[in-house]
Amino acid sequence: MKNKIVSAVLAAALCLSLAACGKPASQGGKSNVPVTSETPSSTAPVESSGLRTITDLGGHEVTIPAPADIQKIVILSPPVMSFVVSAIPDTEMIVGINSRSFLTSNPQIVEKVFPNWKSVESSFVDVNFAVNTESLLALEPDIIFYYGDFQKKGIEGLNVPAVDFLMKGVNSPEKMSVAWDAQIRGILGTDTSVGIQKEWDDANAKLESLLKNVGDQKKRGLCIKLNQAGSVVVMGSDSFDGWAQSFFALSGIENVAASVEGTGEVSMEQIYEWNPDFIMCFQDVPASYILDNSIEGQDWSLLSAWKNKQVFDVPRTTYAWVTPCADSPLFPFWLVSKAYPELVSDDEVRTEIKEYYQRNYNVELTEGDLDSILDYREATGI
Repeated sequence: MKNKIVSAVLAAALCLSLAACGKPASQGGKSNVPVTSETPSSTAPVESSGLRTITDLGGHEVTIPAPADIQKIVILSPPVMSFVVSAIPDTEMIVGINSRSFLTSNPQIVEKVFPNWKSVESSFVDVNFAVNTESLLALEPDIIFYYGDFQKKGIEGLNVPAVDFLMKGVNSPEKMSVAWDAQIRGILGTDTSVGIQKEWDDANAKLESLLKNVGDQKKRGLCIKLNQAGSVVVMGSDSFDGWAQSFFALSGIENVAASVEGTGEVSMEQIYEWNPDFIMCFQDVPASYILDNSIEGQDWSLLSAWKNKQVFDVPRTTYAWVTPCADSPLFPFWLVSKAYPELVSDDEVRTEIKEYYQRNYNVELTEGDLDSILDYREATGI
């Protein structure tokens, strides 16, 4: 019997001590993303016209089908899912996906933009990215999306076009998200005159205007990646898994953990010394546990962030915002609202998110949807 997404997510969550939950899938998989016939000059016309050769973001030359001949897509890289969903004409084209794509997503929002997500096959790849090639080939994919050599190991020699999304040496979430979006749109032949680049341009203009008076009086933030079994892992300087530094910089915030290379475990004494103005929590222990000061062996009450109730969970949509995703341009705006509430109100953030989803997904978010994005743990009881 096939393993479907919902059981794979639960198994992966147990293995990785992460939380995920879902709602019943709605019917159909037609994307609400507007698609035009306009095609980037570097790709073949949308009509079927044979193969194309591209250079992917990993620097590999790959021969891929014409856009009209790409009907079945397999996604190995979890964050890439959100970009595919934002650009694809029909989510039914996604026939295989890594279940880890949903471990830090918000099922309530995924349901709106990827309604068939629970029925997409995932049993061909386990939580450690080991691929069952027989199961993968049974999906008859036209193309595979992966991230780096580690994920490539299981798909080499399959005679299926595979496109790499790893950009070595790039630690900017803006550059990476723009490149991912452009690569996907070029492959699928969807409109490249819209998309995440324009959203970043607009976001940067707003941020520049908002932060012009902050000057040297920057708030000091800390991002906790994991808090498990007494071990606190924070996001320090830029790395493939520590994006907080870049997002903080965009938001006029000083990362107190900048001296930590990549991500690393730190003691409570070190956190006391840093004494951040606000804290955001990514995985495992939610912000409410810190605010309740109920974690055994950890006394958070000594920190300014705790005293001022400035501890928050990272927002989640199709992916958690602290990693590059299709909604990344929204994250700095939210960060500014937490670090500098006098500059951006909660209502303004809600309006920004709602309008973003109308523009990019043609989806109308409800107040309940916005609640789940901005306070996912509270909304779901996790």
